[in-house]
Amino acid sequence: MQADLKQYYDVTYPGRVQVLGADMYNGTEAQLRSFRTQTGATYPLLLQGASAVGGNLNTLYGPFDNYLVINADGIVRYHSANIHPHGDRYYLNEIRAVVDYEINLVGVPDEGGGLPGFILSAAPNPFAGSTVIEFVNPTTETLPAKATVHDPLGRLVATPWSGTAEPGRQSLRWDGRGVSGNRVPSGSYFVRVQLGRNTAVHRVTVLP
Repeated sequence: MQADLKQYYDVTYPGRVQVLGADMYNGTEAQLRSFRTQTGATYPLLLQGASAVGGNLNTLYGPFDNYLVINADGIVRYHSANIHPHGDRYYLNEIRAVVDYEINLVGVPDEGGGLPGFILSAAPNPFAGSTVIEFVNPTTETLPAKATVHDPLGRLVATPWSGTAEPGRQSLRWDGRGVSGNRVPSGSYFVRVQLGRNTAVHRVTVLP
């Protein structure tokens, strides 16, 4: 976790991700200091995570060997114990996919570089039938563009549109169907619009 998450996000998104380690064995402060020395961990280590005094993370999220992604609103976006069996729960690609989508919500450009005025929205949201995706090409050039939809693990769900975007506001509709042509299950998804070398991401919710 030190190299895969703490150091990785300190470089790629400085100040945007807080990595925490919770001691679910209710050890002593001296034992945690020993763990820090042996592992080189620089992220905060929480004492007595499985006790009522320490917050009882065991009751909230389950025992040891577990990994969670919790967003800035306190909502659990990823819970490995709900997906994988004990002893086989550390899937870095899944964790990073969820964290990256949470970071890149609501029109924040990715590593392709910032583009002032590149705005992405969707309405209605949440939606049961279809939603209209709008984005703005703030340049004076016609640029290649593509709109894709991904699940919380970053997997491609649909490609509602691909082509070129003229300067100004662009509008397209997603009918809530995946690449198979069937309606996707209800839940949260992420619309990703790539405009030239820039990308914006916006979360949408599909209702039953």
